[in-house]
Amino acid sequence: LNMIKKLMIFIPSYKAQRTICSVIERIPEDIKKKVKEIIVFDDDSPDDSYKVLLNYKKKKKMNKLKVYKNKKNLGFGGNIKAGFDYAIKNNMDIMVILHSDGQYPSEKIGNLIKPIEDNEAQTTFGSRFLGDPIKGGMPLWRYLGNIFLTRIENFLVGQKFSEWHSGFTAYDCNVLKKLPIKSCVTGYELTTDILLLFIANDFTVKEIPIETHYGKESTSPSIKRTFLYFLYSTKLAFLFFLNRIGILNVKKYKKQ
Repeated sequence: LNMIKKLMIFIPSYKAQRTICSVIERIPEDIKKKVKEIIVFDDDSPDDSYKVLLNYKKKKKMNKLKVYKNKKNLGFGGNIKAGFDYAIKNNMDIMVILHSDGQYPSEKIGNLIKPIEDNEAQTTFGSRFLGDPIKGGMPLWRYLGNIFLTRIENFLVGQKFSEWHSGFTAYDCNVLKKLPIKSCVTGYELTTDILLLFIANDFTVKEIPIETHYGKESTSPSIKRTFLYFLYSTKLAFLFFLNRIGILNVKKYKKQ
């Protein structure tokens, strides 16, 4: 039987005062018992997220909940990198990334970490495209864009994922330690970059189906930002492709 692994749930938070407490509330009781720490890095939000969280922690007497406020805004990818550092420094075994806007289901954390606990995968992500994203309120332009981008990336990287752009992910921290995470990008496309590192090193990636939820509170990026994300993600996959076929030597995508 496996030793109980040290689990950390990491919530990168920005301007999430209205949603963050319910995201934590929705984490199932068995996971709350099992988790070592629930870490929130508030990315220097201009709203009251940090205060709201501290009050919530006090009211709920949640010792496992640790709330930090970044001294300056690190951006989405920068904040997640800080979370990776924290997980590695504190010898965690599994790290889950859970968004603070309620778009991803806290209820599914158990399903997300199971393949890693069972040593069947080293990273997992929740795919909205194994379910019905349109029913969950995903805007049609994002739905079509996502399918198009996923096809391109699957082709370039040689994979068959149902989607590439989930923010609901879990990682085996013992693998994270070995990968050149510092060399990854700091934008929203960080999750794509990390995924490429796992693939480059022949680690197993698993998808689990999740429902999609786009409420009024969900932070959907603007069309401009989505387009830039689209370009950057494609560029990463293309670099991976050039490295894969031996045209270009991309150091971070070399086997470690």
